[in-house]
Amino acid sequence: MGRTKTINLRLFTAFLFALVPILFLTPWFPQWKLTYFAPFLVITFYKKPLETCLWLGLISGLIMDLLSSQHHLGIHALNYCLTISLLYSQKQYFFEDSLSTIPIMTFFFAVISTILQVPLYALFEKGIPLSQDWIIKDLLVMPLIDALYGFIWFTLPAIFLPRNPKREYFLDES
Repeated sequence: MGRTKTINLRLFTAFLFALVPILFLTPWFPQWKLTYFAPFLVITFYKKPLETCLWLGLISGLIMDLLSSQHHLGIHALNYCLTISLLYSQKQYFFEDSLSTIPIMTFFFAVISTILQVPLYALFEKGIPLSQDWIIKDLLVMPLIDALYGFIWFTLPAIFLPRNPKREYFLDES
């Protein structure tokens, strides 16, 4: 299998890994406001150009918009695209093959996305009441839970997959 096909297959697998918890956890635990697509989008940072990441962010955001009836259509898609635009260039500061990259970048993705929600909701929704409790929960606790989700759901399975240590972390072509 060629390198491009391997990358696309692994990204599709990561996309499905992000989609499964949305479809199966959200109906039973609607209070969990995880940024389910963040680890997938972080993985795409290291495999695709910015334009492709923005398209994947748009698709991921539209899926979230379709599954959340309480928000206007497009607000998640816009949020994800803006977050990707701000965070994509920061990938150079983290090693692609490090096990900590997905959780750390997922944390940053969740923080930036949450910060961007404030003006977006003020423009298109009723707004977010800012408080010390909101800052602690939405800017610290939830991004940490998102990072833990990224580690458990995306990084741990990759640890147990056989791979050649000289190959890229997300791209074992053997």
